[in-house]
Amino acid sequence: MRLRLVMAAAGFLMSSAALVACGEDTPAVCGSADQLQSSFDELKDIDVTEENGLDEFKSQLETVDGDLDQLTNDAKSEFSTQVDAVTASFEALGASVQAATADPSVDTLAVASTALSEFSTEVQALISDVKSTC
Repeated sequence: MRLRLVMAAAGFLMSSAALVACGEDTPAVCGSADQLQSSFDELKDIDVTEENGLDEFKSQLETVDGDLDQLTNDAKSEFSTQVDAVTASFEALGASVQAATADPSVDTLAVASTALSEFSTEVQALISDVKSTC
């Protein structure tokens, strides 16, 4: 009788633990990282050499900016160093895109391309670091 009671209690505890684990929410920072990854992937797919490519790039850059703001808010305390690096590289990218839009030339597009590459490196590192905690 005692054994059955112990077995029943153990079964109940195991079932309860499984339900609690299933009910745990994913931290907001994980969703923010996923969203930034998605909008950044769309940004990388834009061909700025096509007609209206720079305008499309600038529009998607605004989406990335919003997603970056959300991730920054969610991750700032734990990932402040990475967030600061991403923010700085994003600002440089924005400035280079503005310059390329104002004066489209091989030189300004090359600077924008380099800034995009640097931003890509920083944002991928941040997303990777965040996702490792999810």
